[in-house]
Parts: sequence; C-alpha cells; structure tokens
Amino acid sequence: MFVLIVGRDLERSADLSATLTALGLDWTVQWAGEAAEAQALLEGRGVDVVAVDGGEARGIDVLRRAREKNPTAVRLLLLPPGAEPSAAAIDIAHRHLGLPLQANALVEAVEGIGELFEVLDNPDLKSKVGAIAQLPPSPESYLAISKALADPNVGAAQVVSMLTKDPALVAKVLRVCNSAFFSGGRPVADLKAAVVRLGLETLRRVVLAAEALSANNGPDAETVRRRAFFASQLAARLLPGPSAEMAATAAMLAELGRLLPGFKDAYGQDGAASYADAGAWLLGLWGLPMPIVEGVAFHLQPARSRQRGFWIPGAVHVAHALVGSIPMDEAWLDAGGLRDKLPEWQRIHDKLADAENA
Repeated sequence: MFVLIVGRDLERSADLSATLTALGLDWTVQWAGEAAEAQALLEGRGVDVVAVDGGEARGIDVLRRAREKNPTAVRLLLLPPGAEPSAAAIDIAHRHLGLPLQANALVEAVEGIGELFEVLDNPDLKSKVGAIAQLPPSPESYLAISKALADPNVGAAQVVSMLTKDPALVAKVLRVCNSAFFSGGRPVADLKAAVVRLGLETLRRVVLAAEALSANNGPDAETVRRRAFFASQLAARLLPGPSAEMAATAAMLAELGRLLPGFKDAYGQDGAASYADAGAWLLGLWGLPMPIVEGVAFHLQPARSRQRGFWIPGAVHVAHALVGSIPMDEAWLDAGGLRDKLPEWQRIHDKLADAENA
C-alpha cells in the first residue's frame, strides 16, 4: 500500500514507516513537503492513501486531485488540536485525524474506510439495489443549499430565495417546522420565520428530510419522521463542532434504507445487506460527505467503523438506541470504555423529550 502524506513534518516520516513495519504492515510512506510536489506524485503513480495537513493552503486541492485520479483512495485531513475542518474539507475528506499523525490512528482510519468500501461493494446489496425499478431522486435543494452555505458571502436571504423557487418543497418544509417537535406550539408561517426559529444548519437538515423522507407515505411514515428528527437533535448534542452537524444529518437519515424495496426489515444477518447498507449506498450515490455515509452505514454496528474514540457512527448508534429504534450495542460500549457516559446521554435524551412534550 502506498501512503502519501503532505505536510511539513518531514522528520517524522522514518518514525512512522518504522512503526508501520513493526505492526507487520507492508506500507510504503512518502512525505511531500509542498502541495506542488504532492500533485506531481499523484500524476506519476497510483496512491492508496492521501493524508494532507489541513494547514497547507493547497491541501484541499491535493485531496480533490486524489479523488479525480483514484476515487477509491482513502483521503485524510490532518488537523492540529482544537482546529475545525472547513465545509470544503468536510465534503472532500473521508476522515479527519489529529496532528501529529500517529501510526495507530492512520491504520484505524484506513481500515475503517476500507470496511466502508466493502459495505458499499457488497454483492447482495448491488443485486438488490439493481433490481429496484426507480430509486428516490437526489435531494437537489439540499445539495444546492449545502454548496451555497460553503460560501461565506451567502446568508439567510439567499437561502430563502433559493427555496421559494419550489413551492411544493416550501410546503413540506413548513409542515415539518410546524410539527410538535419544532414548533413548540408557535406556528411558523413562512421560510423567513423558519430561518429565525431553526437557524440555517437545522433548516438545511429539515430541507433534506422533506426531500429524502417524503417518499415514505405508509402508515408509519409520521412515526419514522418524528423518530428521525428526535435522533437528529440528540446526535447533534453528543459531538462538538462540525462533527455535531454531520452526526445530526446521519442520524436523521439512518433509516433511509428502509424506504427501498426489500430493505425495510433487513438487519444484515449472514452477510446479507442491511437497510443501513442500503441507506449508505444511496447517500453515496447522492454525493453526501463520506463521514455522513459512514455514520449511516455503521450505526447498527458501530464497532465496524474501527474509529478510535467516539465519533459519528457511535453518536448515531447511541441516538437511535435511546429513541428506541435499535438495541444498544453493549459490547461496543464496554470495549470503548463508554458505559460511564450512558447516564449523561440519557439525561440529554430526557431533556429533549420533555421539551418536545411541553
């Protein structure tokens, strides 16, 4: 496996290579000090893993070029302690790792993304999805809003203007905003009021739900939507920073795969594809950020992500377990030393439930 790391910490290359060798891994690590050098290496050979220092001015360009040259390459963004990834970084990177880069963290990230690629390449999943006559359309308004919000010059007025071009979507969004979960007994009459009430990030999630979950018109449709919003709000409170928004989006879409024929009650026993696999596949098709796809894919079995610590798949799993849609993975809690956090998570859940029922 060829690993390209772009950053200025060149003296760590030998140490990292030695540690990987000690772990029994036949990985070749090459360190590029500048983005231009990395671009040349990408042109010259196949790369399996690209890790880029988030402080490099052209780091995102390197990851974009890596995606063009080899879409299956694992793309990692390296960030100093306390730093938050930009919207562009969230869209292009599979995972975000802390600096200085540690060999164990690198291996876990690569293996976890490899597991995700295997999920999305599952023959049973491909067979079942291929038999579906018509897949749900991609959430065009959500994707357009996400792109717009990446521009610091775009504000609430522009987002409202974009949405008002689709009256049917506006009606769906307002219906969601006036549900018991969001309204608090105070009606929302227009999109401007919705922005004030919810904020742009939550409004973006509501738009996504209105587009992605509207295909479910069965007898349990309202229950599924209500559970999705509750889990979304809960997951957002379990992680800090931009990870919270990604966890909230993944939690809201965790049951999306149930809308596809043949997956409603599929839990993935004996190698068969689960509704989580199907939902992740659909989100990948739509082009949503890989951390969200990963959160959906692994929320039934968070240990499969091989993520050190508590991240998006874990937050989505905990949120849906607490709202009652799936059982809590007790073995994963114990293995990660997370059981002590369960009372705190339960208190957050109960506080949200009280606010909803007030």
